[in-house]
Amino acid sequence: MAEKKSTKNNKNMIIGCCVAAVAVIAIIIAVIVINANKGLSDAYFVSDGSKYVLTMDADEMDLDGEEEFAPVKTHIVYTYSGDEITGMKAYYEFADEATAKKAFDYYNAADSSEEFKEVALDGKYVILTANESDYENLTASDVKQQIEFMEMLKNVDLEDTDDTSDTDDSDIVEEDVVDVDSEE
Repeated sequence: MAEKKSTKNNKNMIIGCCVAAVAVIAIIIAVIVINANKGLSDAYFVSDGSKYVLTMDADEMDLDGEEEFAPVKTHIVYTYSGDEITGMKAYYEFADEATAKKAFDYYNAADSSEEFKEVALDGKYVILTANESDYENLTASDVKQQIEFMEMLKNVDLEDTDDTSDTDDSDIVEEDVVDVDSEE
């Protein structure tokens, strides 16, 4: 009888250990998934009912001599409530976190304390928060129109670069050139 009780206790102990191991593995996976989704992603940079977003690629930006810290993309995010702009941030997206860290250090070392309200780092993004004075005279409808205009310009530029010339070098025919001096 004592042997059956011991076997039953061993089975319960093994089952308990297996359940505990599965629970620990599930917790570890949950922590990894939560931390992986913590940072910024392209899904954030979409206009919605609380923000307008303008995204520009590197070739569309005026870098003012800061080519060393040129971002891959810049996302300008205007938050709003009703027709009032409540915030403005520029998210400079870099190729990797190391480059973003160098750019972050550069912006912190530069005298940006008056130019920006805050400079922050989030993974491969350097976030520049604008001072209220930079957007206090803007309305949400103004920003929406500006972004729509910029998007239209981008689309026009894309259409122009996609068009190829109908002329081919083989179609060009040289005309006979008359030498004026030889006809005297």
